[in-house]
Amino acid sequence: MFESFIQDVRVGLRILIKEKSFCFLAVLVLALGICGATTQFTIVNAFVLRGFSFPHPEQLMSVGLIDPKATPQNNNFGAGNIPSAQDYEDLRAAQRSFSIMAAYLNGSTINVTYRNNPQRYTGGYVTEDFFRIVGVSPILGRDFTVDDNKPGAEKVTVLGYEIWQRDFGADPKIVGQAVRINGRAATVIGVMPKNFKFPISEQLWVPYYNEFPLKPRGDLEGDRVGPAIMGRLKPGVSLDQVNAEFAGLAKRMAADNPKNQWPRHRRSCATAAAEPD
Repeated sequence: MFESFIQDVRVGLRILIKEKSFCFLAVLVLALGICGATTQFTIVNAFVLRGFSFPHPEQLMSVGLIDPKATPQNNNFGAGNIPSAQDYEDLRAAQRSFSIMAAYLNGSTINVTYRNNPQRYTGGYVTEDFFRIVGVSPILGRDFTVDDNKPGAEKVTVLGYEIWQRDFGADPKIVGQAVRINGRAATVIGVMPKNFKFPISEQLWVPYYNEFPLKPRGDLEGDRVGPAIMGRLKPGVSLDQVNAEFAGLAKRMAADNPKNQWPRHRRSCATAAAEPD
């Protein structure tokens, strides 16, 4: 498996060299000594996002926490994990290096029914700043707000361009139309531009905490899968500065939560390239 990962990295780098138009997302990995080990911090390989351009991609960073005592597999072979949404919230509140941060779960199966026609899509559960952090806005309607992302709020969704064309008849009045998402009443609020499938192959997006309410750290019924995290560096902030800040935050979180056990089998922040149409 590790050999396959290395091969994927080599292929991605070769593609990046050949295709200058590809944008890339730097992967920021920070080690969190929850189990009492020394905090470590490193920058690992960039990965390619094919088929779409993002403003100032060099400012986009992906954050992951590494348990120094865990196996490479459980640390996603260097990409790291975020144990819970509460960890994301704590990091977001304390950090000063990023102008904006967002969390997401990608590659999820989301069931949608429109006009009595049920479909299954690959979707993403995202926080309200997800689209703003990558600098891409819907071509119809709007993106998510803080209120959309609250538990108990009316369920809403943003559609990908391709499924809007294919399964929703490219209806120019689709915004405001009623659908059902995972068995619950919902409303379409926007449509993203053509070819936008970020972070990998998502076809629509739903507010994260509306589907998975935030739970305190240590809750036995808490997150089964922690989110991936993105941050956009503030202008003038160097990698050395963000390295130092997040290493300090990791140590503080480890000291504040000495009894936490490192969760296993978390998904990677960034392991694959987005494929073009």
